[in-house]
Amino acid sequence: MNESPERGSAAVLIDDGDSQLRSAGPAAGIEPADAGELLDELRLLRARNDELERLLTRNPTTGLPIRRLFDREFERALDAVTRIERGPRIAIGLLRLNHDYDRIKNSRDRNRVLLFKTGDRMREVVGDNVYQSDRLDEFLLILRDIPNLDGAELRAGDIVDIIATPHEPPADDVRFGCHLGISVYPDHGIDREELLGNANIALRESERTDQPFVIYDTELGRGFREREELERTLRQTIQSGFGGFALNYQPFVDRSLRICGSEVLIRWTGADGRMIPPDLFIPVAEETGDIRFLGQWSLYQACRQLRHWHRSGHDGLFVSVNVSPAQFRQQDLVERVGGIIDSLKLDPSVLHLELTETTVMDDPADAIARLTELRDMGVHLALDDFGTGYSSLTYLREFPFDTLKVDRSFVTGIDASPQNRQIVKAIVTLARGFDMHVVAEGVETTQELEVVFDYGCDYVQGYVFSPAVSADAYIERVNAGPIQPPSGRLTRSPAEGSAP
Repeated sequence: MNESPERGSAAVLIDDGDSQLRSAGPAAGIEPADAGELLDELRLLRARNDELERLLTRNPTTGLPIRRLFDREFERALDAVTRIERGPRIAIGLLRLNHDYDRIKNSRDRNRVLLFKTGDRMREVVGDNVYQSDRLDEFLLILRDIPNLDGAELRAGDIVDIIATPHEPPADDVRFGCHLGISVYPDHGIDREELLGNANIALRESERTDQPFVIYDTELGRGFREREELERTLRQTIQSGFGGFALNYQPFVDRSLRICGSEVLIRWTGADGRMIPPDLFIPVAEETGDIRFLGQWSLYQACRQLRHWHRSGHDGLFVSVNVSPAQFRQQDLVERVGGIIDSLKLDPSVLHLELTETTVMDDPADAIARLTELRDMGVHLALDDFGTGYSSLTYLREFPFDTLKVDRSFVTGIDASPQNRQIVKAIVTLARGFDMHVVAEGVETTQELEVVFDYGCDYVQGYVFSPAVSADAYIERVNAGPIQPPSGRLTRSPAEGSAP
């Protein structure tokens, strides 16, 4: 347990004056009555000084010492540890209360009593080594006498467990947890700033993965810094006009084996000429909110390309554009879509928007209203990855979707999987009941193709016909007419197939 924070120099002087006055008063010719008055004034001054010191060094809500005291005390503790060869380790913990506390802080904890008690709980584990960070729901911890990294994990487990314990009545129904990042000296850094930075990296990883605590390691740090660099480059690329970004188009093939439309997929080529995989930059864009700009750019460019194709005589084609959750939450989404359609003088029916179940189930009532506006505008709506999310039949009945896209996990190996065949059959039957079309995505073999067409899917998308390709390569495939899978002709025409 650490010592109490040092008192200010003014308090020391007042204490010295008190003792000197007691011993030197008579010799200095000070009458006892006068000495008593002076002592009272000194005591009052000392009390005021103590109160000022508390106000300057303690958070008024939690009563915990502030960040400045943490910096000073950790430097002292670190200096003591470095003097002991092969001694115990010391660690920094950066702790932030989780979203469960965010949810109740302005209702059940308006007076911040639970926040105050949380500070007391942490002190039960780490003693007077809990400090208030710059955020009210964030704390700095000094973890002393850590024998090894396993010991750091045990200490972290004790901390998160005690925070997650239900509170006393009348708040016994309230529970919230935390995210904790820890870095250990000397394993993860040799000075306060380095250790604190690495604890912050571990905290962010804890939040990203929804783990209660994460101990820093070098691999985590390397990945974090690469991610930061990617985030910076992505932002710069967007701000400089989306250079390096391009759209590819993966064909939809109907039952007559003709290409009728395409899904629009964004691709990014870095300044060094290397492709940056979508599964690398899309999650970063979603976390930073930059996905909204990428989505808007993709939507406009896809519609512009479609207008060009229509004017070139391919007026039967449509494009299907993915809408991210962040983009869908934009209050002016409908106006943005309508503005693009109007500016390009495009028939709304040739624009299809794809949304996942997770996106629309975040706020079903709002989603239904927004989707209805888009549908009334004439835009077609597709529910992507159907069967992998909530799959609420009640909401499916109310959502104005035109198309269900069968997730590739149900399509892969369907020719050898009775379970997948039954799932696809059920989805097709369900879609027919709601007057919806069905797209089977991720079809890679002729055998899979025959099964999904036999079961009544209207469109197919997948490598069996084509990966996502450039606009020029796509229109070449369109011009080629009916398309055959690589392994040759199907054993029967899809139009003749019927679901068993």
